[in-house]
Amino acid sequence: MVISLTSTSRLLLLVIFVLESDAADLIRSACTQRTDSKAVAIGRLPPTCDASTAGNLYYSTSSKRLTLCDGFSFTNIGSLHTTFEPGSYQNPLVSCSSLHESKAQSGTYWMKPTTKVFIKPFQIYCDFKVRSNGCALVWKHSYYQVTPNNNMRTFSTFNKPCIDLSDGWCNVANKDTIEGSEQVTAAYHHGTVVYAYRGDRNPQLGKASLWRGAILNNPIKITDYCTSHNGVAPEPEVGSHAIPGISFDKANPGEYTLNCDTDHYASSPPDDCRWQNCKLPSHISSASFNTQMTVAIYLC
Repeated sequence: MVISLTSTSRLLLLVIFVLESDAADLIRSACTQRTDSKAVAIGRLPPTCDASTAGNLYYSTSSKRLTLCDGFSFTNIGSLHTTFEPGSYQNPLVSCSSLHESKAQSGTYWMKPTTKVFIKPFQIYCDFKVRSNGCALVWKHSYYQVTPNNNMRTFSTFNKPCIDLSDGWCNVANKDTIEGSEQVTAAYHHGTVVYAYRGDRNPQLGKASLWRGAILNNPIKITDYCTSHNGVAPEPEVGSHAIPGISFDKANPGEYTLNCDTDHYASSPPDDCRWQNCKLPSHISSASFNTQMTVAIYLC
């Protein structure tokens, strides 16, 4: 596809802005010194560079390189890959796992998943501790530190960036755009991991009103410091004491309406039964009962 320069001035200005300064100077020089510059072509280079294609700029969507034909030969102008760090706004990640080979450090990055639906780059927390291949934080809720509402549910479409593991809550609205075949549910006490379990990705995660999307299919323990029910994977709760899509339980597998490890929102402490089914060791908390927790869901 070839577009005239008059209709692509904004595109050229954007390309100049995002390339390295030396490359940008070369483009400016090429554009100002050659009055016969004609077009920007998106796609493959022609077989040869000659007088008929002199002044044309060619942009490769696969390599992200910009090439100029000067009438005799092709000149590489620059590459977006060499300009911006992976995970920056200008060079967002496709997934957290795509960062694994180059910079496997937990932190906040910009992401733009590969999807047919246009999505602007957004910030997300990539964790390389719960799973070494990299996991994307897509939901988080700190119990008894925030007042639960519909926006906080795991199946909510409300977007609040998941950028860290601090106390509070977050939610990625378009969970179905995040790559990964595994799902991880983990609990923290003020930043210290209490347990983490992984399972097959639940296709219902993030879909409206389907709280069962938070259930781990074929769960496997990664780590568990609970002194009771160690090895039992957490499950979402929907009983009268619980808030569907927010409350979790770590006892009596398959019983979704009888327990209340988290957010017994029908009463206030000390009657609140948060985490009574997961007694904590002293190195995590001096109070084994009713201890504040943050539960997080990842896609890996």
